[in-house]
Amino acid sequence: MKIIHTSDWHLGKRLEGKSRLPEQEQALCELERAVRETGADAVLIAGDVFDTVNPPAEAEALFYSACLSLSRHCPVIAIAGNHDNPERLSAPCGIARECGILLGGSLDYKNVKEPFGGGEGYVTLKRNGERINMVLLPYPSLSRMSQLGYLPDTQKSYAENVREWLSLCSKGFTASDCNITVSHIFMAGSKRANDEAELGTAALLPLDVLPKAHYTALGHVHKPQCVSKSGSVYYSGSPLAYSFDDRSEKFFNLLYTSPASVKVENIPVQSGRRLATVTVKNFDECMLALKEHEGEFVRILYDSPQPLSASKYAEMRGCENFVALKNIYLMPKRVATEKKMRSDAELFADFFEKTYSEKPSASMLEMFNKAMNGEAI
Repeated sequence: MKIIHTSDWHLGKRLEGKSRLPEQEQALCELERAVRETGADAVLIAGDVFDTVNPPAEAEALFYSACLSLSRHCPVIAIAGNHDNPERLSAPCGIARECGILLGGSLDYKNVKEPFGGGEGYVTLKRNGERINMVLLPYPSLSRMSQLGYLPDTQKSYAENVREWLSLCSKGFTASDCNITVSHIFMAGSKRANDEAELGTAALLPLDVLPKAHYTALGHVHKPQCVSKSGSVYYSGSPLAYSFDDRSEKFFNLLYTSPASVKVENIPVQSGRRLATVTVKNFDECMLALKEHEGEFVRILYDSPQPLSASKYAEMRGCENFVALKNIYLMPKRVATEKKMRSDAELFADFFEKTYSEKPSASMLEMFNKAMNGEAI
């Protein structure tokens, strides 16, 4: 079969008040086109369908419209992420199942309709003489799992509890068919697409919590990546950049499945406005940057001791692509004081990162410290 893996749509998300819904609609049109052109047999949505547990009506309307359009070509499976309300996502499951759409906010898949079969925590999909078994574990916070009747063992760690829940779900796996795990979790070794410290409340999970599968389709991290090539563990990433720190290319993952293996290809997502960050020193440079980055969303870093007047700030805000202004100017005395409070190694690390756009390695920092202490390198 051919399966498309996607996640983290975050429908209804805004960027400093700017709606992203038109871009999200374009990206979902791209997804439908990819399904049609590839002849995909199913679409997997690995959580965070919405940006909030109480999404705006237009975001819900877009989701249901997109699922209906996709279901005209193939079955659609969506699980709840940490941003979703699992009960709300699953509320229209009866109507959805009639359309070949499976909405997973729980672990009860016993009453699914053709082309699905199912049980506790898993579903099977049969198409064109092939069968795929899929673990479907929505975002497994301790509180959510407790609400579903799966009480965590308080004597065990979060990772141990998740391992047991996934093991329970994987009882639907068979040796003769392709087995896929679908979940919304934060794996150790994954690289985030932004500098936000919070990714839900889930702790980092080691790879060994995952059941052995031909492919693991994950959501939660917005940067598309393969976490484990040998284990075939993938994040599809978000279809749009939702943070100015997110510079990753965007994809849908296309899987070619067989009873023995899964081959993965990337389908680039062309939709979505670029997010640009520009450093300026005066108002004229602000306006020039906004003109040069027309069509993009722009964040201005203002590095000047001369504050902008209210009228000039209003003029900037009148530009459709202006998103935010951040004053980054530091008074010389403050800079000197901050430098005195920092170690030589910290100052060296800052210099290295600004020069080479990456942090120095641990071995390089060790060599630097040895040199500063007069030791042999």
